[in-house]
Amino acid sequence: MIREKVNKNIETNKAVAYIRVSSREQEKGYSLTAQEKLLRKYAKDEGYEIVEIFREAMSAKKAGRKQFNLMLKYLKSHKDVNKLLVEKTDRITRNFKDVVDLDEIGGLELHFVKEGSIITEKSKSQDKMIYGLRVVLSKQYIDNLKEEAEKGILAKIEDGIYPSIAPVGYYNTMNRKGKHIIAVDEEKRAIIKKAFELYATGNYSAKTINDLLYPEGLTNRNGKKLAKSTVERMFKNIFYIGQFEFKGFICTKAQHEGIIDINTFNAIQERLGGIVRTRTHDIQFPYQGLFRCSICGGLLTPELKTKKNGKQYIYYHCNDSHKKGCKKLSYISQSTIDKIIGEFLKSFHVSKNLLESIQCFIKDIHNDKNNYQEQVESNITMKIEQLSKRIRQAYDDKCDGKIDEDFWKERNQEYHAERAELIEKLQRINEADEKFYDTCEQLLKFAKNAYDMFMNGTVEDKRFITQIVLSNSTYYDKKLDVELHPVFDTLFRLTKEYEQNKSTIEPSESIDFTNKKDPKKGQFVNGGNDEARTRDLMRDRHAL
Repeated sequence: MIREKVNKNIETNKAVAYIRVSSREQEKGYSLTAQEKLLRKYAKDEGYEIVEIFREAMSAKKAGRKQFNLMLKYLKSHKDVNKLLVEKTDRITRNFKDVVDLDEIGGLELHFVKEGSIITEKSKSQDKMIYGLRVVLSKQYIDNLKEEAEKGILAKIEDGIYPSIAPVGYYNTMNRKGKHIIAVDEEKRAIIKKAFELYATGNYSAKTINDLLYPEGLTNRNGKKLAKSTVERMFKNIFYIGQFEFKGFICTKAQHEGIIDINTFNAIQERLGGIVRTRTHDIQFPYQGLFRCSICGGLLTPELKTKKNGKQYIYYHCNDSHKKGCKKLSYISQSTIDKIIGEFLKSFHVSKNLLESIQCFIKDIHNDKNNYQEQVESNITMKIEQLSKRIRQAYDDKCDGKIDEDFWKERNQEYHAERAELIEKLQRINEADEKFYDTCEQLLKFAKNAYDMFMNGTVEDKRFITQIVLSNSTYYDKKLDVELHPVFDTLFRLTKEYEQNKSTIEPSESIDFTNKKDPKKGQFVNGGNDEARTRDLMRDRHAL
């Protein structure tokens, strides 16, 4: 998923200050006052104007801090404020999700006053690298949690359970075992069937049917008339024949009952021009969803082809989804992408000192991850215990005659379902934890020998490198144009600085494969920030 960053291109002297203590008791003491005094003095010395101060009395391990969230909202809405002053790193960045949220405010300067550290585009390469790696690993952990949640959804899909709100004619409920299911709304069954049968005749439009059947009960859950677009989607929805589609996955044997017979449904689809189903693949592609067409912005789609001699190859192309006529020149083979990225990684060598810095950092963020994870798990465990007590109490109340049988069954199903979801969440955290360690190991492996890891690695290795190293990658007409993620741009430049310091001869900065000429000088002539220069370097170096 690509997130838009709030760009703060205007350099100003305006700043916000964030002050935090870890408990309500400290809030009454000297800590908040001392931090504010320190930050105000720093701002005065540097010529900054503090326009807002956010004071928090809560642990940084805990997600969802009120003042922190208010500060994020303020920074996003005030583009002329691009400096954030805090006492030190652990006042603001120990929470993994908060690190990611801060990174999404583009151009924000982080001033860690007590540590004498500033994270900006102009800060020291080593500082940028360490902070950038913190962002990468934090985001990776949060993304893994989301990915595990999606896996849970996919597991439900495989079991035939629709993991979302039921369409008109159905409703979400739970069975006797406390499992979420979808049942037919018997009050609407007949009217839904009538709507499909009328539309299948070809004599009625969706609007006419909507107007005609609204008085008879074709309504939404609030009893209001359906939108015309809702009725049109209903006639295309395979949900009504006992199937469903969810985020590109199609389940042909759903657990819910179909209302419409297949012949009526197919007759309607012939009238509408057929059902469009998402293409799925049985094999993994390392670059699926990672490159876009530079003309229309659509994602390049992978295709597996077999030649007449039986040899298979993979290529990526634009599906021309935006109708810009760009399909013809958007083809690029997977082997070509491998070669381009591999060539770039050849020159990447991490010094022993730099590798030691990365290893020390990973140990630090490992501790941060443990603190964050323990807090989340503790909150979930506490909720599970509370639900278990409610389940026991509800049964006692039933036995004592305080509540009737039906009420007890309803509460029992509700509590068991909620507890089951929390237990699943704990499992997802455990899976994300394992992936965190895998990511750390991959990062160290990458730092030690990026080229070999990429060229000889698995599909997962190639995807890992491409995902975390490159950003905003586009292709069209034999031109692969990419930008490095800021932290890896810094890391690459640190390795270049190290190599240049070892040599009296400065190496060439780029090679133009299009003209096949020896470069006479470096190509960084356009200025711009580090990421833009790296993008230009990659484009020139790997033009085909």
